Amino acid sequence: MSTSTIGYYSGKKKTHSDKNIVIVNTRSKRVGYLSPTYVGKTHDKTVAESEQIAYPLRAILRKDTAFQAYEPRVQQTHQPKKSRAAKS
Repeated sequence: MSTSTIGYYSGKKKTHSDKNIVIVNTRSKRVGYLSPTYVGKTHDKTVAESEQIAYPLRAILRKDTAFQAYEPRVQQTHQPKKSRAAKS
């Protein structure tokens, strides 16, 4: 692996990758925000915090488990729980 591609290698996915954060309005189905591209090794929460995204105060943010502990100032945040079926 060359030194120029080390940051792009995701040990979890076992591949080289890039990463973007996409925020979509679920009612209009329009993209409200697309982050700049980051190296694949960068954690999703780190990207979101470094971008300092401004949300409307009345927004309800639905996030996946990669954003655990990411709590911007919004009305509510929802994060899915792992189902019992997924554990077996």
